[in-house]
Order: sequence, then C-alpha cells, then structure tokens
Amino acid sequence: MPVTYHPHGKYRLHWRGDVLHLEFHGTWNLEAVHAFIADVQRSVAGSGKTRWGRLADMRRWKGATPDATQAYTDFSPWYAAAGAVAHAQLYPSKLMQTMAESVNRQVALTGPVRLCKSLDEALCWLREFGLDTENPA
Repeated sequence: MPVTYHPHGKYRLHWRGDVLHLEFHGTWNLEAVHAFIADVQRSVAGSGKTRWGRLADMRRWKGATPDATQAYTDFSPWYAAAGAVAHAQLYPSKLMQTMAESVNRQVALTGPVRLCKSLDEALCWLREFGLDTENPA
C-alpha cells in the first residue's frame, strides 16, 4: 500500500490586478505541490482572465524534494496554455535560484522570464506587458 504524506511547505496566492502573485514558504514535498497546482488552476479558472502574468516570490522558499521539483517542472507548461504571458521571479540567493533551475528552464520555454531583485522591479517589468499590477480595492 503506498504511503501518503501531509503537505510540507506553504504558499499564498492572490491576484494583483492581472498578476497572479505566488508566495512560496518553507521546504516542499510532492503533496504540497499537488495542493498548490490545484489551487493555482482553481484561481486562474475563477478569475476569468485569458491574459495574465505570474509573479513567483521564492524569497521564503527553502527547497523541495526531487519528486516535488519534478512535478512542478512538469506542470510549468500549463501556465502558457492558461494565458500567462510573462513570468517574474524573486529569489533570496543564487543558491536558491540554482536549486530551481529545472523549473526555471521549463518556465522559460513558456514565455518571457525575468529574475528580479525586488517586488517593485518585478511589478514594473510585468506592467511592460500591459498588465495591471494593482491590488484590487
């Protein structure tokens, strides 16, 4: 009988205008990735948006198990199919960026990607694609 685990790793997702702001926290396992993917898909479907940006804030992320990394890498093409036109990413260090390299390579195949140094830089860059980056009132 297969062993199932509780999700490890937390996330927060919310819309900033036309940008899906994803915040990653802690160390992730496969179960956390599956829960995250379901929430992202539900949020995008519920938004009704056909053109949007993705902001991945990885500054509190601590890593992932190999199977979690693979599952997220495999999911990454979905972003473009669902309407994402640009991807801004924030990492706390070069080491953490390197840990996510397989995901980063896959996301880069789906549209423009920019590694940003600050939230302001990320939002400014996403506005260059005609995306509204304001929080809803």
